Amino acid sequence: MLVRILVVSGFLGAGKTTFIQELVRRTGQDVVIYENEYGEADVDARRLRDDSDLKVWESVENCICCSGKQDFASSVLTISNTLDPTFLVVEPTGVAKLGNVMDNLTQVSWERIELLPPVTIVDAQSWQNQRRRQGEIFDDQLRAAGTVVVSKVRAVDDADPVAALVRELNPKAQVVGHPYGELPDAWWASLLETADGRRGRDSRSKVEGNETLDETPELETLALDHAELPSPSHLLWVLDALSAGVFGHLARAKGSLPCGGQWLRFDLVERAWAVTGDAAASDAPTESHCVFIGDDLKRSWLREVFVPALWRDVAEIRHEHHHDHEHHHE
Repeated sequence: MLVRILVVSGFLGAGKTTFIQELVRRTGQDVVIYENEYGEADVDARRLRDDSDLKVWESVENCICCSGKQDFASSVLTISNTLDPTFLVVEPTGVAKLGNVMDNLTQVSWERIELLPPVTIVDAQSWQNQRRRQGEIFDDQLRAAGTVVVSKVRAVDDADPVAALVRELNPKAQVVGHPYGELPDAWWASLLETADGRRGRDSRSKVEGNETLDETPELETLALDHAELPSPSHLLWVLDALSAGVFGHLARAKGSLPCGGQWLRFDLVERAWAVTGDAAASDAPTESHCVFIGDDLKRSWLREVFVPALWRDVAEIRHEHHHDHEHHHE
């Protein structure tokens, strides 16, 4: 059976996971999700599993647009052969180059794979700061997209500046700037119907080895387990401090943790943040999990604020490292 692959790209915090959940809900198709949360410590993969019965395949060790491309190719083949889905939806990490992801997919050595035009999600509220800080990656995600979806639209004209930029960089791309509830089911279905003309290579071809990458560390990640705060008010105070730069420049922070007698989920993108109740964790308490991505992170401060002294020696999990996403491919 032919496996169609849809890549859903977008910068950190643009809303890729929310978009994928809505896509699956509106189309009702047989979908496997490939989550590449390199440095994001599988927070979104947990969310997908908690919110639905979707089949989720995780990769958290390498970025699939560069150093992890060979593992990516192997995973795609394994998913296709073992799970045999009708559709495979790939969600790269927020600072992956979409053009490289698509190029890597065309090298997968299986002729029964067909690529769909990729989707890029753009945050209507934060895109200008993101483009200023990571312009090369941001523009690549627009240039390689078949459809650009503007998320977090609050007013009718919120999507206009993004649409103007897309017309400049990628005039063939479709731009959609409406709340998801206003988009008809037929539009969602169309994302899974139109192939972009690219297929996997002939089964006799092979995926090439990794090139040597010229890498300069750009973003740090700190992922913490055992986080908790005394009350919801403490979390609000901390999020205000995070958005103000007290703990370094945060491009993204997210997590779920107990705050007094209740579990809360927080999500910060640049200077904007939101807090919701985490009903799933409240009903079946689990280990708290928070991740912080940015520049010049005050790691010890974050650890002291979020993690009780009893747990600080073991709270920082395996995803602490610097990332390079300013890739230069020969």
